[in-house]
Amino acid sequence: MYNYLKSIEALSNSANIHKGEITDFAKEVLITATKTLDCNRGSVWLFEQDQTKLVSLISYACSDNMFSNQMTLDIAQLPNYFKFLKKNVIIVSNDTMNNPMTSELLDSYIIPNKITSMVDVPLRSEGKMIGVICFEYIEIQHSWTDDEQLFIQSLAQLLSLALETKKKKEYQIALEKIIIQKEVLISEVNHRVKNNMAVIISLINLQKQKTKDIYHSWLFEEINNKVYSMSMIQEQLNANGNVESINLGTFLKNLVNNLNTSYGEDKNIEINLELEKVEVDISKAIPCGLIANEILTNSFKYAFDLRNEFPKLTITLKQKDDNVELIFYDNGPGFDLKTPQAGMGLELIKDLSEQIDAEITVNFEKGVVIKIVLPSF
Repeated sequence: MYNYLKSIEALSNSANIHKGEITDFAKEVLITATKTLDCNRGSVWLFEQDQTKLVSLISYACSDNMFSNQMTLDIAQLPNYFKFLKKNVIIVSNDTMNNPMTSELLDSYIIPNKITSMVDVPLRSEGKMIGVICFEYIEIQHSWTDDEQLFIQSLAQLLSLALETKKKKEYQIALEKIIIQKEVLISEVNHRVKNNMAVIISLINLQKQKTKDIYHSWLFEEINNKVYSMSMIQEQLNANGNVESINLGTFLKNLVNNLNTSYGEDKNIEINLELEKVEVDISKAIPCGLIANEILTNSFKYAFDLRNEFPKLTITLKQKDDNVELIFYDNGPGFDLKTPQAGMGLELIKDLSEQIDAEITVNFEKGVVIKIVLPSF
């Protein structure tokens, strides 16, 4: 019994079992086991995918220390043998010539190979029989002991583990290929979206140059900034290699810089950014970007006129429990909700907020404070 345990321990520590190198591990098992059992032959068989044939993965003969793997058994021609295999954890045949469980193998396998005694143990994975491990005596009858049978069953479990490891590694390789293909596709889509955004912005700028008054020029500028805010999100996705979320704080910082260049360079605005690193799901990023663009555009255009001697803009972003809290503050005079322009701007902000299940509050007591609370991921 000691030799059996020692062999099992050695095989359990094999690198091949953990790598899923099934053929190399099967060779280790057969060499070790035939020596420990002092039998003549050992073999490992695996079912084909359609379960119609049992194919020899590897066969080992002690006499000449040679491996082979040329045999195939047709399941349709051996119905009783495979029925016994499926029903039993082990088939023990001390006398192969007179055993009903192995009688179907006589002409095709037992007699040609001069097998007198054999043990077959099914290999199983996820409750299904996937193969067989077999040990045989040639020209000498042998009565298989209980310890020998337990030893062979343990070998079958180790082989099943190696086969499952191999299967998992194959799945992993296939999954990695799919991920690479997905990343290439996403990269290509992002590249095209980025280029299309750039074309749209260029077209808007061309139309802007044709305007003959400030009002229409500003309209094109507003459209341009809305598109640019969306393109910034796309740019951030490309830069980070993360297609699922963006850092909202980084986006807001870049957006403020862009709008300050467009509207506020000559106004000497004090800008305070208190932005935590908050990740926002891509499905919420575009609406968030458009909301921020709308609010900040209104601040830059209307809050900081000549009457405001010390223009100030503060943006606060922080994570609070399961929510993201975003606050915009400017010290401008506020605005009249009854004016069409103010009404349309707030209506757009509210519509976008509903898309992302965000709550919005507006306060005009000291300047303008707009608070947006949206759920995290």
